[in-house]
Formats: sequence, structure tokens, C-alpha cells
Amino acid sequence: MYKLFLVLLCSLLTLSCANRQHSDQEEVTVLTEYIFTPTTDISTQVEQTLVTAKAQNKQALFVLGAQWCHDSKGLAQKFSTPQMQKTLQDNYQVLFIDVGYLEKGFDVVKQFELPVYYGTPTVMVVDPNSAKILNRQTMQKWLSADKVSLAEYVEYFDSFAASNEVAVEVEVEVEVSQPMQTYLNKINSFENQQAQRLKAAYGIIGPLLQQYMESDNKKSSDEFSDKWEQVHDLRYRIQDDIQDLITQAKTNVAAGSSAPLTLPTYPAFTWE
Repeated sequence: MYKLFLVLLCSLLTLSCANRQHSDQEEVTVLTEYIFTPTTDISTQVEQTLVTAKAQNKQALFVLGAQWCHDSKGLAQKFSTPQMQKTLQDNYQVLFIDVGYLEKGFDVVKQFELPVYYGTPTVMVVDPNSAKILNRQTMQKWLSADKVSLAEYVEYFDSFAASNEVAVEVEVEVEVSQPMQTYLNKINSFENQQAQRLKAAYGIIGPLLQQYMESDNKKSSDEFSDKWEQVHDLRYRIQDDIQDLITQAKTNVAAGSSAPLTLPTYPAFTWE
């Protein structure tokens, strides 16, 4: 059971796993601004980041993560490379936000119309003028940030730079037809329902995660591994599923159809 848990834990919130290859990251010293540090004034820091980004004609870049998270630390290492430093300093105002043991950060994502964060790290590229998330369609990618190559990092964040008008225009909102808005309302309602389930689940598994991380022998309980496993399916599927629903809705509208959407189903948690 313990060995199985280690495998599950790496796939869920990707904590440190044995025998993982770090290649180009091993010699990178993480810059202090990319270390997740607890703070009591997150809202002030978020607002200041938006103000500064707007004044400097940059995008705001918010990263929600934690020092216990393998992929959060992998992203911090890639951000600290000379290649990414050029991209980030030229185009972004960056703020790293510590989510603790999954009990913080909810007000931050809600501010940008995201009902919950689905994992760590959650990476949001935000237009400081409209306060809209520009990379909503591809945020899932960063839940596995440590596996993403440095070249992909540079290409991705260059594409969302404020100076890249083509990329930004792709993400700009356009007028939505009434049939499409009806679909979007249903999709938003569905996502909000699942987000409430996930947030409640964080309240249960977060303290168990803390107990595990602060234990001397890093030995998990059966309760911990069981609950992590239950939450995994929802966390890792829903963002892609939401994008699939939006595509489904667009296809229906283009065809003049008002057929109901085929909503995905997820297993109920044992504590629900």
C-alpha cells in the first residue's frame, strides 16, 4: 500500500518522487522571488501586480503553488533560467502565491472568474486592463510543469506576451450569441458545482497532506492515500472536459442545433 501511495502521490500533486530526472534543472539556483512563501496580504500583492503590469505595458502572471509540490518547484527552477528570465522580465509582472496545504488562494482565482484552482502549480496569464485570464484553455498543461521542456516554456510565455498582438487577439472576448450564451451558462453552472466539490475535498485532504509532509518518516496512512486517489480523477480531467464542452457547444451553434450537451460524470467521493 505504501509503494502504491508513492505512485499515486506523484501523479496527483506530483510531490518529490524517487528516480526522477532533472537534467537541465539540477544546476539552476531558484531566485528568491520564485520561492513560495506564506503571506497575509495576498490581495494587496495581487492588486499591486496588476497596477505595475498595466503601468509597464506587461501581462500579469500569477502562479499558485507550494514548496511541497514537485511541479511547483520544477516551474520555479525553469523560471530562474537565463532564457526564461529574459522572457519574464521583458513581458511579465510575476507573483508567486503560496496556497499552503490547499487552504489558501481561492479568493485569488475567484477574482479572475476561475471557480477553484485544480492543482499546483496553477499558472494564470492575466491581462491587467481587463483582468481576464488569457491562457484559460491551456492551464492544464502546467499541472505537470516539471515535465515541460525549457524550450516549451519560452515558446509558451513568449506567445502570451503583451507585445504579441496575434496571440492576445486570439484570447480576446468577442460578442457571444444568445444560443452560445445559453450553453455557456450551463457549462459554468456545471463547473461551479464540481469546483464546490473539489474545494470541499481540499478541506479534507489538505490537513492529511500536512500531516504527511511534517511526519518524520513520510509514511502515509491508508486514509490519506485513499482520499488522494479519489480526488485525482476530478482534478486532472475537469479543465480539459470544460474545454471539450465549449467545443461541443460551438459545434452545435454553428450547425443551428440546440441539442443538450453531454456532460462528463465523475465518481462520488466516499465522504459526500
